[in-house]
Amino acid sequence: MEKGMTFTSLVLGIIGAVFISASSFYVVLKYGALPWPTIVAALISMFFLSVFGKRNKNEINVTHTIMSAGSMVAGGVAFTVPAYILLGGDVNDIDPVILLITILIGSVIGALLSFMIRKKLIDDSSLEFPIGTAAYELVNNGNDKKNMLYVLLGSLFSGILSIFRDISFRPGKAPFIPTTYVFRDGLFSFYVSPLLVGIGYILGFLNTFTWFLGGALTYWLARPYALKNGINDFDIMKNSFGMGFIIGIGLSIIVKIVFFNKNKSKEKSSKFYIIFTALVFVAVLTFVYKLPVFFALLVILITVISAVIAGYTTGKTGVNPMEIYAIITILAVTFLSSLFNTINIDNTIFSVLFKGQIPELILFLLACIVSVACGLAGDVLNDFKAGSKLKTNPHAQLVGEIVGAVVSSFVITFLFFVFFRVYKNIGPSSPNPDLIVFQASIISSIVKGIPFMNIFLIGIGAGFILNLLRLPVLTFGIGIYLPIALTIPVFLGGFISFLFSVFPKKPADSAMFFANGLMAGEAIIGVIISIIAYIKLFY
Repeated sequence: MEKGMTFTSLVLGIIGAVFISASSFYVVLKYGALPWPTIVAALISMFFLSVFGKRNKNEINVTHTIMSAGSMVAGGVAFTVPAYILLGGDVNDIDPVILLITILIGSVIGALLSFMIRKKLIDDSSLEFPIGTAAYELVNNGNDKKNMLYVLLGSLFSGILSIFRDISFRPGKAPFIPTTYVFRDGLFSFYVSPLLVGIGYILGFLNTFTWFLGGALTYWLARPYALKNGINDFDIMKNSFGMGFIIGIGLSIIVKIVFFNKNKSKEKSSKFYIIFTALVFVAVLTFVYKLPVFFALLVILITVISAVIAGYTTGKTGVNPMEIYAIITILAVTFLSSLFNTINIDNTIFSVLFKGQIPELILFLLACIVSVACGLAGDVLNDFKAGSKLKTNPHAQLVGEIVGAVVSSFVITFLFFVFFRVYKNIGPSSPNPDLIVFQASIISSIVKGIPFMNIFLIGIGAGFILNLLRLPVLTFGIGIYLPIALTIPVFLGGFISFLFSVFPKKPADSAMFFANGLMAGEAIIGVIISIIAYIKLFY
C-alpha cells in the first residue's frame, strides 16, 4: 500500500482547506447552497502534487480529504449561528473563543463519528456515494492537466465576471454588470451568477428541474393567485410550507433507516467507541455551556443518530440536509427545557440533571455542533469511499480529516466576524440581501414559533410522503423557499448539463470541469472582496 500521509500532502491539504472553507462559507451565506467540495478538492490535489512530481493516488486521496473537511465545517456554521443575528442578536455579543470552541467540538465529534461509521456504511453496505465514486474515477484515471486547464478557465471567467458585477470602477455609479435582471414587474428575474450555473450543472437536469418546478409553481402560479385574492401573507405561508416540507423529508429519511434498512451492524467495538466518545463530550458540553447534564446528553445523542442518518443519505443520494439535524436539536432542547422548568420538584439532583435556562445564543451554538458534526460524518464519507476503492489507509484519512476540520475552524471563526460586521442586509426576506443565509432563516423561524401551523403540517406530510415514494423532492422544497432569481441560473446550469449529456463523454467531462471552475472563481472573489471591505472598516 502506498503511503498516503506525507509532509507534502499535509501542507498542500492545509492550504487547500483554508481556501475551500473560506469560499464555501461565502457561498452558503450568499446563496444558501453548499457545493460538493470533493471533486474540486481532488482536482486541486492532483494538480499541485503533480507539480512536485508526485503521482501517488493514496497521497492524493489524503490531501483532498484534508481539503474537503473545510467545506463541511463552513456549512455547519453558516446554517445555524447566523440565525441568532437574524433574530436581532448583536454579532459583538458572540465570544470569538466560545464560537471557535463550538466549531472545534463539532469538528472533532464529526471526524470521529465518520471514522466509526465508515465500515458500516462503506465496507459493509451497498451505498453508492456518487460523489465519492466520481472522485475515485477522477483520481484513478490519472493526472490530466487538460482537466485542470478547464477548471482554471472556468475560475478565470467566473472571477472576472464577479469583479465587474460586484465592484464599481466608476465613483458614484453602479458596477458594469447588474446583480439582477428583472422583467415583467419582477415576475421573471435572473441573478447574474456563474457560480449558480455551475452548481446547476453539477446537480444535473433532474434535480434542477424539480428545483425550478418548486420555484415556478410558487412564484408564477401560487403567488399571483394569492395576491389577486387578497392573501397578503403569502410569502410567510409559503415559507412555513417550505420549512415543513424539508423537515418532512428529514423525518422520512429517519423512518427509512429505522424500519427499512436490513443491514444490521455486528461491530461491537464501534459501538463501544461511540459510547465512550459520547460520554466524554457530554462532560465537555456540560462544562463549556453550563448545561444541565440531561441536555448535554440529549445533544450528543441527537448528534450520533443524526450522523448515521447523514452518512446514509449522502451515500444513497449525495444529499446531506444538515439543517434538518439542527432544527431537530433546537425543537427537542426548547421543548424539553420548557417542560422540565415547569416541573416543581425541589431536589438538587433533579435541578442539576434537568433544570436550567438555556440562552438563545447557546441554543444556536448547540445546533452548530450538531450541524458541523453531521456535515463531516456525512459528506467526508465521500472521501472515505474514494479511499476504500483506492485502498488508502483510513487512519491516515482520519488524521487528515481532523487536521482539515481544525484548521478550517479557525478560518471560519475569523470570517464569521468579517462577514457579519461588513454586511448588514441579510436574510431571504430582505430586499436584495447581501447574504441570503437561507438555512439559518429557516432555523430562526423555528425558534420564534411557526406561523400558519396548519400549512407547516401540510408541508411536513407532503415532504414525508413524497420522499418515501423516492421522488427527488429535496430540491423542490428549496425552489419553494428561495427567490426565483436564484432558481433560474441553477436551472440554466442543469439544462446545459442535459444538453451536454447527448455529446460524447469527453466534451461532457470537460464541461463538468469548467462548471467546477465556475463555482470556485466567484466564491474566491467573494471572499477577497469581503476581506477588503472588512479592512476598510478600520482604515
